[in-house]
Amino acid sequence: WMKSRWQDQYLCIVEEHKVDPFDMCSIIIYLSEVEAWCPILPARRKLPQNAPARRKKAFLERANHNLMDRMKQDHWRWMRQRIKRMWPLWINGLESLLGKNHPVEEHPVKKIFLYMGSFANNPAWFRQAFSGAPLGELVQWSDVIACLTILGHQVVISTRKEELRESTKQVLGQPSSCPSKRREDEYDLVFTDYVGLAFMQKELGPNFSQYRCRLRILDSFGTEAQFNYFNPDRPITKKTSSWGHQNLHLQQFMTMFPHTQDNTFLGFVVEAPTNITKPVLDPPPGKKPIGLVYGKDSRFWLGKDNYLKVLAKHLELHGTVVGSRMAAVPKSIKNHRIMNGRDYQAFLRSVKVYVGLGFPYDGPAPLEAIAQGSVFLNAKLDPPHSRDNTAFFKEKPTARKLSSQHPYAEEFIGKPYVYTVDISNMDEVEGAIKEILTTKVKPYIPFEWTTQGMLERVNALVNNQNFCDHTSRWPPIEELKLIQGLETESCTQTCKAKGLLCDPAFFPDINISKSFQTLGIKCSSEMSKDSLHAPSYSTIDDSCLLQRSALLFSCGDSSPIYRRVCPCRDFQPQQVALCKNCSYL
Repeated sequence: WMKSRWQDQYLCIVEEHKVDPFDMCSIIIYLSEVEAWCPILPARRKLPQNAPARRKKAFLERANHNLMDRMKQDHWRWMRQRIKRMWPLWINGLESLLGKNHPVEEHPVKKIFLYMGSFANNPAWFRQAFSGAPLGELVQWSDVIACLTILGHQVVISTRKEELRESTKQVLGQPSSCPSKRREDEYDLVFTDYVGLAFMQKELGPNFSQYRCRLRILDSFGTEAQFNYFNPDRPITKKTSSWGHQNLHLQQFMTMFPHTQDNTFLGFVVEAPTNITKPVLDPPPGKKPIGLVYGKDSRFWLGKDNYLKVLAKHLELHGTVVGSRMAAVPKSIKNHRIMNGRDYQAFLRSVKVYVGLGFPYDGPAPLEAIAQGSVFLNAKLDPPHSRDNTAFFKEKPTARKLSSQHPYAEEFIGKPYVYTVDISNMDEVEGAIKEILTTKVKPYIPFEWTTQGMLERVNALVNNQNFCDHTSRWPPIEELKLIQGLETESCTQTCKAKGLLCDPAFFPDINISKSFQTLGIKCSSEMSKDSLHAPSYSTIDDSCLLQRSALLFSCGDSSPIYRRVCPCRDFQPQQVALCKNCSYL
C-alpha cells in the first residue's frame, strides 16, 4: 500500500516523516515508529525515541479520598457508593496478599486511561442504575477503577467524549490527517469497551494504530476469532456481527466470567462480608423459607407461572421487580422494588433460595446470593442458547452455546450451592427444592471473586500482558503442556479432560512442524492456511495443518476430521487466569 499510494499522502509521508517510498527499510521504520503496524526493528529498539518510558515504583494506595474527589459529579453516584462501601474489603484483601509475602507492591506505576464508551454514549444509564437497569457493567468498571487505584497506578477516568478528545490532544497534539510522532506522557494502557473503541478510532484517526496494542476491551460475553478477524479478500466465516472485525489480539478482550480461554478473564468482586460463615437461619415455626426471584424486569417472568407455583408451595417468594407493567408477576409475590446495595446485601442473609428464571445470563447477582449463604436455582437451557436460536445473541461476536442461565455457577461451583434444573419439568423442580431445603450450606465465594483474588489477578495481567512487544512472553514457556485432541474436540475440551486449561499465548510456540513430531504424528504433507482449528492433523489423509494467521488462533474451535494440537497449562485453584508456578512480576 505504501509503495503504491505514497503520492496521495506526499506531504505527510515524504515531507513530514522523511520516508523514502522506494526503500523497504524506510517504509518499515515508518510503519513501526510512526504508525504502529509492525514491530520495531531490533537494531532500532535501543534508540532514545524507541526506549520504553521509565516509570517510578508504584506505592499502594490505602486511602480513597483522592479517588472520591475525582468522582464527585452526580453521574458517578452509584459507582462512588459501591467503591466507598467496599473499600474496607479491598484493603483487607490487599493486606491478606501482603501477609502471604505476595509481590503485589513490586511493580512500576503505569499511566492508565479508562474510557467508559457505552456510558459516554448513553449518559442516562448512570441514572438508571437506581431504577432497575442491569448493573453488571457498572459493577465491573467500579471494581477495575478501585483495583487499579489501590495498586498505585496513575488512573485517568473518562465518561465524556470531550474528556477523551482533551486527553488525546495533550498526548498527541492537535488532530491531524498525518500521524504524529509526538509521545508526551502517553498512556501505557487504555481500558474501554466496543462503543469506546469505535469512538477512539474515529477521534484518533491515523494515530489510532499507536494505541491498538495497548487497548483492553471490556466485553461481557467475549469475542471469538471468527468475528474478530477481518480480511475482505479472505473471509473466514459468513457469520456476521455488529461488533468485532477489529483484528486485535483475542486476549485484549476482557470478560466478566472465564467462559473462554481465548479472551482474558478480568472479572469483578462479589460483594459480601468476609466474617459471615454461618448458614442462612431457619425460618420461625409456621413460616416458609424465603425464595428471592432473580428478575428485576417483569418480562423475565412471562411464561413461568407453573414453575413459580411449584416453588410457592415450599417458599415464601419475594421479588425486586421495577416498572408499572406487573401482569406477569404473581400477586402473591412480596415485591421490594429497588433496594440500595447495603439493604439488599442484608436481605440476602435471610434468603434460602435464589431463583433463576432463565434470563438475564451471566450476571453477578447469583454469586452475590451464594456468597451470603443462598442456594442458586439455575435454569437449564435445552437446547443451549446461542446466536443460532436466541435474539439476544444474534449480534454478539461469539458463537458460544449457554447450557444454563449461569454457566459459571453450573460448571465451577455446582452442588450444594447451585442446582441446575429444567424449569419446565415440574417434577425436577420439586425434587431440587426438597433437596435444597434439607441441606445447610455456608456462605461461599470462590477466591477469584474476592478482593484479594481480583487484586492478584489484575496485578498479574497489568504487569505481564504485553501485546506491543513481540519479544515479551507470559506465561513462561516452561508452563506449556502439548496435548493432541480427538476429532470434534476443541482445545478447551482437550485441556479440560486433562485437568488443564488451554492458553492461547502458547499457540505461536506450537505452530511449528516440531510439534507434530513431538506428539509422534507422521505428516503425509504439511501446509499453512487460515483456519480456526490449526495447528491440527487430518484423520482422513494424515496431512498436517499450520496456522497462517495469528489472529485466528483459537482454543474454542473444533473440526469433525481434524485432531487439534493444543497448548495447555495448569491453573491455580479458584484462580483460573493464573498458572500455578508463574512469576507475577
